[in-house]
Amino acid sequence: MNITDLRMLLELFGYLVRPLGVLVFGVAVGWLTVQAFKRDLLGWQMPLAALLGILAAFVLLGYWVEGGGTLGMFGLGAGAGVLVWGLIGSRPAKKEEEEDED
Repeated sequence: MNITDLRMLLELFGYLVRPLGVLVFGVAVGWLTVQAFKRDLLGWQMPLAALLGILAAFVLLGYWVEGGGTLGMFGLGAGAGVLVWGLIGSRPAKKEEEEDED
């Protein structure tokens, strides 16, 4: 096995693993964005910075990364993170009075 074959093998491995890593990164970015919007005491600057940050991540990934799979997986991860943690945080809390009556 020469160095060219090894390089081609590592490139193939990179193309297969990169979308999974970007998916995890997208979920983390989505979670951080939702956390910035849930904090009421931080003012308007933090949610705006989080929103601009996630949009900038989309633009930079689309510009610098080869292939659409990476950008698509980041979009899926970020969307899933925002939806899942956005919906979990919006559930109404159960009142303790209702639990005592049962």
